[in-house]
Amino acid sequence: MFNTNEEGRPFSAPSPASLTGRFARGRRLVMMCSAVATLVAMLVVMGGMMVTGQYGLDSGTLVDAATILMLGAAAFLALKDRAPNLQGLLICVSIPINLMAMLLIDGNGAWLALLLLSLTPVMWGLFAPLPACLAYTASLVVFFNFYLSPDHGMEVLFNGADQTGLSAVTLSVMAVAGMLAAVLPRQLVGAAYRALNKAVVQENMQRERLAQYAQMSSDWHMEVNEKGIIIDFFGTGEAVGSYWRDVLHDWEAETGAMAFTTAIQTREAFSNVRGTMQLGGVARKVECSGTPLFREDGSFAGYRSIAHDITERVEADAQLQRLATTDRLTGLENRHAFNEAIETLQARPGHLRVSVFYVDLDKFKELNDRHGHGCGDTVLTELGERFARLIDEIPTLRVFRLGGDEFCCLLEISCGPLQTRELAGKIKRLINVPIEFEDRVIDLTASIGAACTDIKTDLDAALEQADAAVYEAKSYGGGHAIVPEGDVRERLERRINIQRDFTAAIANGEIRLQYQPIFGVKSRDLVGVEALARWTHPKFGAIGPSEFIHIAEASRDIIALGQHILRQSCLETLDWMNETSTSVRLNVNVSPNEMLAYGFVDSLFDTLADTGFPAHLLEVEITERGVLQNIEASRDVIREIRHRGATVALDDFGTGHSSLSRLESLPVDRIKVDRSFFVRAQQSDRARQILGILAGMSRILNVDVIAEGIENEEQMRFVEFAGFAKVQGYLLGRPGPLSALHPAGKIPRSEGDKLAGV
Repeated sequence: MFNTNEEGRPFSAPSPASLTGRFARGRRLVMMCSAVATLVAMLVVMGGMMVTGQYGLDSGTLVDAATILMLGAAAFLALKDRAPNLQGLLICVSIPINLMAMLLIDGNGAWLALLLLSLTPVMWGLFAPLPACLAYTASLVVFFNFYLSPDHGMEVLFNGADQTGLSAVTLSVMAVAGMLAAVLPRQLVGAAYRALNKAVVQENMQRERLAQYAQMSSDWHMEVNEKGIIIDFFGTGEAVGSYWRDVLHDWEAETGAMAFTTAIQTREAFSNVRGTMQLGGVARKVECSGTPLFREDGSFAGYRSIAHDITERVEADAQLQRLATTDRLTGLENRHAFNEAIETLQARPGHLRVSVFYVDLDKFKELNDRHGHGCGDTVLTELGERFARLIDEIPTLRVFRLGGDEFCCLLEISCGPLQTRELAGKIKRLINVPIEFEDRVIDLTASIGAACTDIKTDLDAALEQADAAVYEAKSYGGGHAIVPEGDVRERLERRINIQRDFTAAIANGEIRLQYQPIFGVKSRDLVGVEALARWTHPKFGAIGPSEFIHIAEASRDIIALGQHILRQSCLETLDWMNETSTSVRLNVNVSPNEMLAYGFVDSLFDTLADTGFPAHLLEVEITERGVLQNIEASRDVIREIRHRGATVALDDFGTGHSSLSRLESLPVDRIKVDRSFFVRAQQSDRARQILGILAGMSRILNVDVIAEGIENEEQMRFVEFAGFAKVQGYLLGRPGPLSALHPAGKIPRSEGDKLAGV
């Protein structure tokens, strides 16, 4: 709280010079009053003695005259404020000289003179330096004891008793007491003065320092009276006499503009409120803090405030915000900006009118692999420029780059299906324009999913529909724009519901496992089982694995699903083997996303350790398409799995684009030939010859080749004739619980034979 005067202005601390002046004036006044009072008293006494005839002209008259002259001189010098030390000396010596003369010249009134002389140390204590005062008092004590000593012949009688010695002691004590009574307060006052003077010096130094800092800084200090007029202003520019709202305005809502307004209305302090200061046509961003001022009677006198210039900081923050929310390559807004935009839209009250367009470039990874990352960067940069032109054309459109080849457009108006389809088509055509890179022309397509909010569809639902629509467009081979309506909308809603419920289904153990047997072709014995996931949705009933696994692969749920299947199948198979005293190989399918995820191998063998399942009886099945996504990383994972004791099978062989050289470089233990070969073998001699070649790979590559998907006797004959090592399929046993399998099961010899327990 500031100390203020009646006008609301702060009281200034006195300067050291002013304190010294005040002290000197007080000391001069005391000296003058003392000299005049003593002179008047002396003249009154002398006048009274003359009237009574007791004062005669003698040598004492000269002493009195000298005393009067000294006292008059001291009073004159004090009045003229000259020779302060001489003033004190004249006052201190005038009376003692007069009294000493009275004692030494005639001895009349000796006792009275001695009493008055014992009081003179008071004057010396007030006006003389301390050493002189001490010396005078000591000499006076010596004089008293000498003057009243027996050798001097002086006697002091009280009631007939000699009290000379006691009188000397009494006078000495009075002299010392008088000196102390004058010196001690003087010393205390002097110490207080020095302390106050030191404090004033320090305060003034601090004020000067702060004033210099303020002058060197970019801050403004101002004082506003109760009418809102600036009456004091310190800083660059001139504002005295201006109404404060003309100088400070545009308060930022997020920094407490409402709290600032309330503080002004209730006469309270405010702090760190951001706004704009307008001075001389120049606007600066400032951060203000202020304290109200009140007069002594409690009435409001205005505000004293300081405004910090934060223009550079605000501009730097804005630049950092742009960098944090802008994609470096395309110049578009990034995922962080997208998340902020969604949060802002969701925070708006009432019904939102927003259209969402998800854009996923088709085969962008293949483009990078084929033409290099430089080509991919060129494509993305060109798309950024095209989207920027589209934003200029449609001001309510915002485009975000969410990831490597993923974009999202937000249009802050709600369109009908026709308008949404038109804009989606426009985005599709914008992307389809060929892009030149070096001496090549790059053709680009994208899968686009669009949705818009309406009475029944909020923003979250629109985002889910647009995301699902992208995968619907991908299912058509890419290059399509899907707007959910009619049958498409029903399919997408089904997909969204399945995706939404799938995570909980994994956590709640609703994903059940069935096992399909694998037999040795020559021995016809049960040699392994393949764990297959099954899910019955509470609304849609049984959902095929191809459907929910495809949905899971579009999210991180595929990793959780894989971990659940691995753990559950290890526990169930181990229990079954212990119950039946049988040892079979357990085949578990692994998604490419799971296999290439960080820490997959460690997680795999941690599960084996937790469940106690033997590593040499686990076979990890990976798809050919999955391996080709990143063949180098896949090769490293396969080697690590085999090094730690498990085996690896390449599933669905023949459905991708593997070459024998690539196959030779993959250190797999088994290859599972896709069922499509056996279907074609029923109509094609060439397909049957290929089956023979595939079976022969087991000898060339030293791997087992498994025939999968065998559904009839004719396909089984192809398997036996070609020389496959192992076989599985509906003909031999459909997926089911482990309890339905018999450990001594055999491949049926004819269509009428039944596999025991299958």
